[in-house]
Amino acid sequence: MAFLEIKNVIIKGISACVPPTIEENANLPFYSEGEAKKVIDSIGISRRHICTDGITASDLCFSAASKLIEDLGWEKESIDLIGYVTQNPDYINQPTSFLIHDKLDLPETCICMDFFHGCPGWVVGLSGVMSMISSGTIKKALLLDGDMLSNDISKNDREARPLFGDAGTCTALEYKEFAPSVFFNIGTKSKDGKALIRLNGGYRNQFTMESLKFELDKRDGIIPLNDIADSMDSMDVFSFAITKVPKNIKILCANFDINITDIDKLVLHQANKFMIETIAKKTKFEMDKVPLSLEEYGNTSSASIPLTIVGTCGGEYASKKVKTLACGFGTGLSWGAVYFETENIICPKVIIYEKL
Repeated sequence: MAFLEIKNVIIKGISACVPPTIEENANLPFYSEGEAKKVIDSIGISRRHICTDGITASDLCFSAASKLIEDLGWEKESIDLIGYVTQNPDYINQPTSFLIHDKLDLPETCICMDFFHGCPGWVVGLSGVMSMISSGTIKKALLLDGDMLSNDISKNDREARPLFGDAGTCTALEYKEFAPSVFFNIGTKSKDGKALIRLNGGYRNQFTMESLKFELDKRDGIIPLNDIADSMDSMDVFSFAITKVPKNIKILCANFDINITDIDKLVLHQANKFMIETIAKKTKFEMDKVPLSLEEYGNTSSASIPLTIVGTCGGEYASKKVKTLACGFGTGLSWGAVYFETENIICPKVIIYEKL
């Protein structure tokens, strides 16, 4: 097991930003009358914010970071590191953290790091950035996390289109001696990793004219869904989530002697409502301790944990001490569970992105 205990680091604030365009699942064109309601009741998602008009996940993260820096009162010269988690980089050959670094006008002494990861990405990125801060040589850092998976889906995909929304988030981290430890349990079940893989477009299977046209036509809904070879096995992913995730949440608590009954919030990746309820039941959490943001935002990949904190219980995090256990799971197949304590952090309301 990949257990980590990280000392001397605190979360100072969390912010989130979503694009202005809202897609209502009730209005999707491929559902018959009454069918949309059944889908919404099943997955727990009523609407999603989606990127249009050239907006990218990094734009959303930039807005979230700008707001959080302002509310924290941090001097930009004091920020020593930024990390960026995404599956949707702006460019193939340029780390997106460099672009955000430039837009934020951060100093040349600031380290920039990109983490290419899926649904557990916020937890994985948090472990990496916190590890670098814990020695004390880095004092302040930002962990940016955003995805725009709605752009990769066929417009006619009745299963995937109602699920995925877009968001960008920012988590501010700071060195503090004798801060409560942060505990991690991170793992990968790579033998089953192809359950969520996209085969074309990378350097293993580079786009040809034919495969690129196929990809673009798929997104536009031109190609019938029966002709789309999708390697995602939803039952494999579901089985993985409801078995591995509860087990590893319990293992994390047992390994670090964390009393589950003392935890205030179990914040799970917002995959779908039934999956979240099943994991909560298996870990013996009442649903009043398990916040849900997917009704308004859908599944926003690795951004879903910080977005859920900001969007559903930001007032609690801003006004009191909160003991949180969070877990992301999916791509890889992989998981990342983390336990942390916060107190009166900066947690502004979810920002609606405005193009400059």
